[in-house]
Amino acid sequence: MPKAPSSSASPSSGPHPNVLKRNQACHQCRRRKLKCDAKRPCSTCVRSHAHALAHAPAGAPMPSGPDCTFDEIPETHPSISDAPKNKYERLENRISELEALLRQKENAPDINSDSIFSLRTNGTSPSQNMSNGGHRPYTESRDSSNSPKTLLSPGIAITAEASSSSQTWDVMWTNWPPNLPAPELLRHLVEVFFLFHPHSTRLFHPSTFMASLTLPPTHPKFPVAPILHAICAVGSLYTGMVTSPPLPNLAEVEPDEIFHERHRSKEERPDSFAEQQVKLAKTGAKRLELLGQDLLEATQAYVICCWFYISHLKHVELFSTAAEALRLSVPLGLNMCPPFNSIAVSPRPASLLPPARTVIEDEMRRNVFWLAYANERQHGCANGWAHSLDDQDISQLLPLRGDQYVQGKLVTPHDRQWAHVKDLLLVHPEGQVDSFILFIKSTILLSRVKTFNMRFRARHFNGDETITSRNPLPRPTGSSEVDARMSVGFIELDNTISSFLGTFPAHLRSPIMNNTVDNHLYTACLIVHVSNIILHDPHADVRQSGCISALKILTAARAILDLIYAVWSTNFDITLLDPFCSFCWLHGGRVLIRFLQAAMEANSQDQVSTLRAELEFILTALTKVGQRYAMAYRSAKVLEDLMAETGVQSVTGVMSI
Repeated sequence: MPKAPSSSASPSSGPHPNVLKRNQACHQCRRRKLKCDAKRPCSTCVRSHAHALAHAPAGAPMPSGPDCTFDEIPETHPSISDAPKNKYERLENRISELEALLRQKENAPDINSDSIFSLRTNGTSPSQNMSNGGHRPYTESRDSSNSPKTLLSPGIAITAEASSSSQTWDVMWTNWPPNLPAPELLRHLVEVFFLFHPHSTRLFHPSTFMASLTLPPTHPKFPVAPILHAICAVGSLYTGMVTSPPLPNLAEVEPDEIFHERHRSKEERPDSFAEQQVKLAKTGAKRLELLGQDLLEATQAYVICCWFYISHLKHVELFSTAAEALRLSVPLGLNMCPPFNSIAVSPRPASLLPPARTVIEDEMRRNVFWLAYANERQHGCANGWAHSLDDQDISQLLPLRGDQYVQGKLVTPHDRQWAHVKDLLLVHPEGQVDSFILFIKSTILLSRVKTFNMRFRARHFNGDETITSRNPLPRPTGSSEVDARMSVGFIELDNTISSFLGTFPAHLRSPIMNNTVDNHLYTACLIVHVSNIILHDPHADVRQSGCISALKILTAARAILDLIYAVWSTNFDITLLDPFCSFCWLHGGRVLIRFLQAAMEANSQDQVSTLRAELEFILTALTKVGQRYAMAYRSAKVLEDLMAETGVQSVTGVMSI
């Protein structure tokens, strides 16, 4: 180690600060855990050397100077720019720039109260970088058309702010997490995630998250690794700069296969970038959960992983992860809000999370719960399996309106709506409704329909007055089932479904306005029609003339078809719709298949021709979305197979994509 020079002069012309930087003390003081003033030699070593000389035995060899060594640091020369005053000025200037960017974002015209993430249909989209008729161009060479700037839609304000801080990514941090992509690629994936995923700006506060991404990885406010891994996995859906799982080979795998891992283990290919990232996210979130650290962030990571599994229709992973996120929200106190906590005396707190420090943090927690709820309810709506959390155990406020969330505006519970009130679905408080709130309400409606179907037999067996039928309607021939359609519970649900869309405020009646598609509102409208189908489908006899339930499901299916026609007539990229839309389209297609089969049996050529054309159009739309989402690709193949079973050959050709 180099010896310190005998001179006590400091390499810096200014005085030493009271607190030293890391590794600035001398080796001897660090080893002995003594205070060091970083002089060369330091005062502590000088005193130790003087004491050793005074108490050394006679004739003992002693060094002429103190043994005081330091880490080798390149010599720097003082400059005017390093003066404290100039450093403060630079910091103040930087703060002013950031404040200006935040003001610009708040005033951006593309962020409105109806939907923070409403995309202009005349903007560009990632699908413009797809090869014709194929999946995303993972292996294509990059050119100017594939750069991050051209991948982003120019109509969204966040692009300008994001590019303004790109200079902070010129240098790789020495302690950058090893499994994350390079900072520049990570930032690109985060940007496309916020720009193109419909729920991203509700799960996080975008400007706050982007600001935290510029911090050093060791900073406590830097996003936790599982969240970033999950964002990378979902972001891969919207860019060709990284690889995603290829579309499944439906010639070898059933399109509605639940256990995909059986076939994945036979594939001779390494995991794609997206598959690696989602595995790291899931493992990291589970580790945080077990350690009891960053539990809210772990829940957010689970929610994003669900979005990846939904897109690729990985049933097992989605089922378990959606349940994990929703169940984890319970000990975090996200399903309830004071004053509706339990009256029981418990040694455990109502929430394992500390109190929220800001309005934004409090509302973000609420959004995390509702998005976890939406994942679990939507994925499970078509099966008969129990929910992970009963609706009766939810006493939470509905989300804040989008623009208020962005601004961090405090709105008291008195002016908002609770999820457990009786008139939740048919009353929308003025000033506290937007497309995302209606999206959540439609999901609650879907949940109530499934719960009714799932519990009907048990409740009827117990003589529940809201279930028992008093005036049963005619049942399908040969059926001995109890008719539920005249029960109080069924009638209430049926009336709610029929009235729900009509209660929307005037400015939220149509999901497509001026060639602009509101993603949340579009999905909410589809969910209402799917709820109608799920409620009436068990009672519908499509071969019986005058069957009310058959008429209901046919009307709902054609309402879904009308929504497909409407979005198709714009130049909006339909592959950017919520992936759940593909499920809704398929559900409408299944109903039309039933009527097609009945029409063919009755030899009604006019009806057969009409139904075939309608099914072909749904299949075309699913095939288009299937270029981005494997879920839609599989759904298209399911519909094509159902058509083939009725003797109708599709002209679209799903396998051709």
